[in-house]
Amino acid sequence: MKNTDNGLLLFKTNYSESSLILTFYTQSSGLSKYIYKGGKKKKTPFLVFGHYEIVSYKRPESDLGMINSLEIATPYLSSASHPAKMLISFFVSDILRQTLKEEQADKAMFFFLLTAAKELNDTNRIKEFPLEFAAKLIIHLGFTPQTALNATAFNLKTGCFSLEMLETEYVRNGPVAKYLNILFSTLVAPESDIQKQALGDILLYMRIHLPSFDNTRSLSIIREVLYS
Repeated sequence: MKNTDNGLLLFKTNYSESSLILTFYTQSSGLSKYIYKGGKKKKTPFLVFGHYEIVSYKRPESDLGMINSLEIATPYLSSASHPAKMLISFFVSDILRQTLKEEQADKAMFFFLLTAAKELNDTNRIKEFPLEFAAKLIIHLGFTPQTALNATAFNLKTGCFSLEMLETEYVRNGPVAKYLNILFSTLVAPESDIQKQALGDILLYMRIHLPSFDNTRSLSIIREVLYS
């Protein structure tokens, strides 16, 4: 039986000389993998974090769907032609690859990701987008830090902001703590010369609280390109 769904393309891998395995986060089924026979020969571009309409079928005994047709549902022309936005798309994909594991519908997560893809297409705030996306994703995943008024310290292990400044490996003090407190309180990343460090600390926070999370490589690339 054929099924039509909407999905955001997270990544693709080779399946054969002409076919691909495509992984989407879909509206109806959450994280879903499909075989796309002859996909390498199709004219439809494969845009990471692109929004697609997927027509497919799936055998009851198989974990993989089979794509009948694939069409771009919303064109992200800016993201597809903008080198920095393409880099951010791969960065986002790397984070999602390690954090989204459930093969079941989560419409709140789907519409969050769809909104984020549209925002990436439209934004001129290139440096701020990765910070805001990571903060919003943390909230959707359910381990939001506890912010505090006028906080000057952030304990990455406990997830608490406070006024008590400590000198330990997992506590951030001063400007970085204040920056992260504003970010998680407002979900708006201020323009600042400490964005590079702040992004690294947000992802360290994710590594502490999420099993097997490690995007050290993509973080290194995006920090070098966007914040150098």
